[in-house]
Amino acid sequence: MSTLNDFDFSGKVILIVEDAETSNRFYNAALSRTNAKLLWAIDGEEALERLKENDDIDVVLLDLSLPGISGFDVLKNIRKSDTALSVIVQTAYVLSGEESACYELGANDFITKPIMLDQLLSSLQKHF
Repeated sequence: MSTLNDFDFSGKVILIVEDAETSNRFYNAALSRTNAKLLWAIDGEEALERLKENDDIDVVLLDLSLPGISGFDVLKNIRKSDTALSVIVQTAYVLSGEESACYELGANDFITKPIMLDQLLSSLQKHF
């Protein structure tokens, strides 16, 4: 089993798109020791702005259920301009066909909440 010390994401930038405060606290605690630079967006509109402002983002960790612009629409917008950026979709509410729809829209990975630390770190490492 991997430990948090096995993951060094120095020089990597992760955009976390999440509106739930508890999830954001989890991501901050889980990822702060990996040495990655963390950027935050609490809704789809802010996520798209962060992407325009930062061309050094390596991975987007994208919640599907967002206020305003949905995670699906954020993913569609990302793929219109960038087919190489890694997008890991995460959600608490997995509906039938949702995972396959995300992959069809260009998601690179799909994880469900509650998120297991090993799963999150392994997914991120795979996409760096």
